[in-house]
Amino acid sequence: MYKSKRLKDIPKELRPREKIKSLGSQSLSDEELLALVLGSGTKEEDVLSLSRRIIKLGWERLKSMSVNELIKEIKGIGEAKACQIKALIELSRRMYEPHAHTVINSPEDVYNLLKDKMDNRREHLWALYLTPSNTLIEYDLVAVGRLNSVFADPKDILYGAVRSVCHSIILAHTHPGGEPKPSKADIDFTQRVKKACEILGFELLDHIIITKKGYFSMREGGVVS
Repeated sequence: MYKSKRLKDIPKELRPREKIKSLGSQSLSDEELLALVLGSGTKEEDVLSLSRRIIKLGWERLKSMSVNELIKEIKGIGEAKACQIKALIELSRRMYEPHAHTVINSPEDVYNLLKDKMDNRREHLWALYLTPSNTLIEYDLVAVGRLNSVFADPKDILYGAVRSVCHSIILAHTHPGGEPKPSKADIDFTQRVKKACEILGFELLDHIIITKKGYFSMREGGVVS
């Protein structure tokens, strides 16, 4: 059995901090990078040994675990180090999340996000899921319909809201060959979704109709309040 080296057994110039300065971050292993984030080990083991033990759990499992689960699973770490691990994973996710810095402040922001996704043959219904500060978490294509109609059940929209742990929702659908004015079916559907959102604790901010000529905001038009 090959024995892993402890931090004190490694020449100083090959320790994580020295390596990242002289060779760059790409030269470090996962455990060395995590050791730099954690900064220190525990009474029983040094930071590199601790990091090695954490990495063995696998990133997918670490990603799914809560702070309390990390504390229970990884012997010797406390709340501070568990929070550091979760913060690192979340930062990594946000760096590769294409909408991480997209803030939706107006119907025009929604229009600019989706106008190039129009299909001239069919209506599309989108759901945008937002944080309390209106940062876009993600957006889903909920349904694809016909040229002048699209159908979706409110549960299809609320499933994404629960999954993304969002604060509020904006609906948007296209009218490929028509005006942006909402139909009675559009208004009735919006009211159904609004009631469903209220039951589950989400806020329906708006429902926007997008066409080649522009858009219609149901909030600005007084349909959603």
